[in-house]
Amino acid sequence: MSVLLGIDTGGTYTDAVLLDEERGVIGTAKALTTKHDLSEGIQSA
Repeated sequence: MSVLLGIDTGGTYTDAVLLDEERGVIGTAKALTTKHDLSEGIQSA
């Protein structure tokens, strides 16, 4: 089973999606983008 993680750090929100290649999307998350430190927004998502 392969699982992929996609992260989009946009201007307002940071979005994350967890995708199983066989089952499709298995999780999503959204958090405010922290422009001063993008890693904070990624951790929150």
